[in-house]
Amino acid sequence: MSDDKTGDPCKVALVAGGAQGLGRGIAERLIRDGFQVVIADIDAVALANLPSPHVNGPAVVGLPLDVTSEESVAALMAEIDRRFGRLDVVINSAGILGAVNGAMPTVEGSPLAVWQRVLAVNLTGTFLVCRAAIPLMRRGGWGRFVNIASRTARTRSGNPAYSASKGGVITFSRNLAAEVAPHGITVNCLAPSWVETPLTKAMDDQALRARKIAETPIGRIGTVEDMAGAVAFLLSHDASFITGSVMDVNGGSYMQ
Repeated sequence: MSDDKTGDPCKVALVAGGAQGLGRGIAERLIRDGFQVVIADIDAVALANLPSPHVNGPAVVGLPLDVTSEESVAALMAEIDRRFGRLDVVINSAGILGAVNGAMPTVEGSPLAVWQRVLAVNLTGTFLVCRAAIPLMRRGGWGRFVNIASRTARTRSGNPAYSASKGGVITFSRNLAAEVAPHGITVNCLAPSWVETPLTKAMDDQALRARKIAETPIGRIGTVEDMAGAVAFLLSHDASFITGSVMDVNGGSYMQ
């Protein structure tokens, strides 16, 4: 089977956590690129306001998903199989920061419940969605996973739970990449820096913005369009020999 299904008009992409923020921006790009897109999210209000499909274009479906629940993930995959009979792409973008009283906690100041919740959503959620998607992808002999990590997975962030969860996403993704490669499936991570989304704007102030710009050689904050473009590349035939990698999209603020 060819390793290039990017021209297939029936290809189906799942964006977990896709109803808002970075996930929504990626979903909108996939819609423009001709995917049938399943936007799955825990936020019922956001799911009620999905991006519009192009006229006579591929389907855009919104489905409920709690990535921390094995049962919810299984129900989602069953519904995707029922509706489409296939799954080609999975974007894991569901994530939380784990702020405490509006600020990022230190290790000493991190409540156990916050630590556990951040890992449950960011890391265990990624594992559960990937694990459940493998049979559908393997059936088609082709697939693309893109898991959203973070620059903070490899740098000091001042948010230990978030950094630990995203570091785990990178290590998990490399293990998964080796496991599924014989089935024509690639697994890569996107590692953004600070991106303008509702999640980050809730913590934004002028001093913070100035610091983020100052630490970025390109001289601006990232946008969802920057991230969506990188994801589009990782899904393309041009990236068919790339797996187990981390794509740093950070304006030069972290250079390995």
